[in-house]
Amino acid sequence: MKSKEEDVLSVFYNHPTKHWHFNQLVKEIGIADSKLDSWLKKFILLGLVERIKIKGEMPFYISNFKHPEYQNRKRIYALQVLHEIGFLNHIVSLQGVKTAIVFGSFARWDWHWKSDLDLFLFGNSDEFEISRYEKVLKREIQVFEYKNLQELRKLHEDLMKNIIKGYVIKGNVDFLKVSINENKPNSKRSPKGLPRRRHSNAKNRS
Repeated sequence: MKSKEEDVLSVFYNHPTKHWHFNQLVKEIGIADSKLDSWLKKFILLGLVERIKIKGEMPFYISNFKHPEYQNRKRIYALQVLHEIGFLNHIVSLQGVKTAIVFGSFARWDWHWKSDLDLFLFGNSDEFEISRYEKVLKREIQVFEYKNLQELRKLHEDLMKNIIKGYVIKGNVDFLKVSINENKPNSKRSPKGLPRRRHSNAKNRS
């Protein structure tokens, strides 16, 4: 269960460029003025949040998203959320999936409230309860599924490199690195080589 501290930070994680007035934050989070003021002062000292005052206007708060402390905490927070809702354990439990990787913005720090969760799955993912976790996360899960090496060879090299940079939830990425070397002569092929995406509405997985 999230603490009030995490509730405050999640607002700045999900809306990294939004300008928040103090009263807006009180209403959004549902926290006492004094408590919010205390948290904001702490986050400013840590480099997570900035308080900006423009002459003639009300001060506002905004994420200090260029600060490494903000970026690193946001990375950890994303994994923590995926763990707490049971998503990571569910992925590991999928018998037909040999390798699972969370990549894209959720493997970095630049995700926001509209961001999809990008998930690479190698193997049979019929048991993946995609609809269940989309409801909990309140965001779409983009599944890049490849059942065998023949399908995997169609994966575009640039996308494959992006996947390798992600968080390995299950299995390993060694075979992906080998595939990159095999595909180098064809690295300039057309976008038709991009993988198909399986959306939650493509098949009812709940």
